[in-house]
Amino acid sequence: MKKIHYTEMKRSCIVGSLICLALFIHACATFEKPATIDEAPVQKRALTKERNGIRAWAAVVSDQEARQIFGIDLSRKRIQAVWLEIENNSDHPLMLMPTAIDPEYFAPMEVAFLYHKSFAADSNAALDEHLLNLNFPIRSLIEPGSRASGYIFTNWTWGVKVIDVDVVGRGFSQNFTFFALNPDAKQGQDILDGIETLFSASELQEMESETALRNVLEQLPCCVSENDGTPNGEPLNVVIIGQIDDWITAFARRGYRYHLLDPRYAFGRAQDLSARKLNRGYTKPQAHVIRLWQMPMRYKGKTVWVAQTGRRLGGRFADKAPLEVTHPLDPYVDEARDDIIQDLAYSQALIKIGHVKGSGRPQQTRTKASPEDGHYTTDGLRVVLVFGDRPASLEGIEFFDWERPADYR
Repeated sequence: MKKIHYTEMKRSCIVGSLICLALFIHACATFEKPATIDEAPVQKRALTKERNGIRAWAAVVSDQEARQIFGIDLSRKRIQAVWLEIENNSDHPLMLMPTAIDPEYFAPMEVAFLYHKSFAADSNAALDEHLLNLNFPIRSLIEPGSRASGYIFTNWTWGVKVIDVDVVGRGFSQNFTFFALNPDAKQGQDILDGIETLFSASELQEMESETALRNVLEQLPCCVSENDGTPNGEPLNVVIIGQIDDWITAFARRGYRYHLLDPRYAFGRAQDLSARKLNRGYTKPQAHVIRLWQMPMRYKGKTVWVAQTGRRLGGRFADKAPLEVTHPLDPYVDEARDDIIQDLAYSQALIKIGHVKGSGRPQQTRTKASPEDGHYTTDGLRVVLVFGDRPASLEGIEFFDWERPADYR
């Protein structure tokens, strides 16, 4: 019996050793540079814009394309590559500012480190060299009459990715904004296409005077409703005025990303767009969300949107819930509204601010406001934010001579 028991123990040890060896070999699987790199599909669908003698191309690299090009699975680490090419036919030597594309972008050596293996120095060095060779040469000037191309490693984005390309020279800057399709998640493109055709030209109300704008905004409904038709949900407390390239880029610069939120209803439909501050890889964001409805009106040729912003009760310390769920709501909704003003002022695209009545009757602050029953505390104002071409400094922001928030404290 002892001999049989010893034999079984010996067999178990051998099997265990083989399993450990297999796991060790798998863990040490080394990088192999792709024999061929096919960039044609990426470059073929690249969007392009040209201005002031500068032309830019941009495209999002799919997860499958990334594996073929880089030889590693970027999606496993929630990394997404963006391909860029810039042609400089201006008189200015230029440099790309990758922070505009993603404030938390990844350096190529940083990405390579994530995929390094133990006891594989030569393989790790090969991966380092491969990613460095494919990276956009951000440390080099793009001289007049030349081109530069390569990849920027960004945080993975679902749906349409806002690619904000800034190139600068001495006393000169140029911006291009692209709404680039993520080939792995195409739904966002349908939403953008729908926005372009939401209203016909005959339906649009054109306004030039501040008085006319103020009167219209004060007559809008105070609040959203839920799908049960409840009339007094969260207040419509933000108005956004500007070309979509300007204000969407401003939100993207401040960490907002398109995200499908649970629906709210206003003007006979659910929100046209929704967004929230999302983790930029390893940085926990504020818990702000925003839902937006495009309006059939233009102010001085700029599109007008009405929005509802708030945050989950508890903010960054709230209990874990699906990202699309925004209940329970922090009842002190004015704090989220005021935060968004300050946040977007740093986008360098905000050019004018004002406040109008309309986001619900002024309510007295309650020490026991209940988010579950839909009650909230507000001063009854909605903020109006006008966006324009960048850069816009903090000291250059103008103000509508309308309601003064200090009078409602």
